[in-house]
Amino acid sequence: MRSGERRYAALFDLDGVVIDGRVATLAALRALAQTWSMSTVEESVLGQCAAMPPVQALEMLGVPDPREVYYRHFDAALSAAVSEGVLVFEAVVAAMSALAAHGAGIGIVTAQARSRIEFWIPPAVADLTDVLVAYEDAVPKPAPDGVLAACARLAVPHDRAFFLGDSPTDIAAGRAAGVFTVGAGWGFTGPDALREAGADLVLDSPDEVGPELLSHLGAD
Repeated sequence: MRSGERRYAALFDLDGVVIDGRVATLAALRALAQTWSMSTVEESVLGQCAAMPPVQALEMLGVPDPREVYYRHFDAALSAAVSEGVLVFEAVVAAMSALAAHGAGIGIVTAQARSRIEFWIPPAVADLTDVLVAYEDAVPKPAPDGVLAACARLAVPHDRAFFLGDSPTDIAAGRAAGVFTVGAGWGFTGPDALREAGADLVLDSPDEVGPELLSHLGAD
């Protein structure tokens, strides 16, 4: 099915769902703050920054002109920090492979910039991915544009697609796109926030991801 017609679309957010890049992200923020901040980096403050947009995190860490520092230096800092730790949820990667074998096109819809994808996305995930919609490719979530773009590129109607995300903005994007929304309870915000956001289904563990999700799309 990799090169043929796809009957379903299995769409995934990246960080918090397929990988956990918190260690690397915090290491990059720490390095930038140590270089540019006018104050000492406090670990208690840094720990609150993992799920924040990087510009907001740099501002919280006391970096003057955080937007400029972000655009000029964040990608290099993150690339250097990847070696310090990016956890891959291997059960999700295995599920992506199984979903592809069951006729699903595999898509990633991420808020990450394309400049980071080369070092941020694991090779095994890149090999399985048919469509990748990055930050520059569509209006960011919670707008539905990225999810709809992935469905269109896979030539799969929205009612034959699911989107698995770990944040309320992911769920909002999926709902606005009219796809089946699945919450990744192991991600950044936790299962309660995903239920409150209106996810159609919330999973507690990466081990629960698999072809069974296609049953919610009318699969046999």
